[in-house]
Amino acid sequence: MDRCPPIADHGMDGDLQTAALVSSGGNVDGWCTPRFDSPSVSAALLDSERGGHRRPAAGLEPTGGGTGDG
Repeated sequence: MDRCPPIADHGMDGDLQTAALVSSGGNVDGWCTPRFDSPSVSAALLDSERGGHRRPAAGLEPTGGGTGDG
């Protein structure tokens, strides 16, 4: 992955328990879950080479063999 975009190119998405920093390109570059004080699962803002990032994608089938219809 190339260098992470500047912090000004990020938005925050959260639910009062956790929040993700999402770049203008759609990558989740910073996220601690399930709470703000949890370890990070992606931290590209801190280390663009080893911090990791997530890229959400729509239209994927659920894993585990379920149909997702309840």
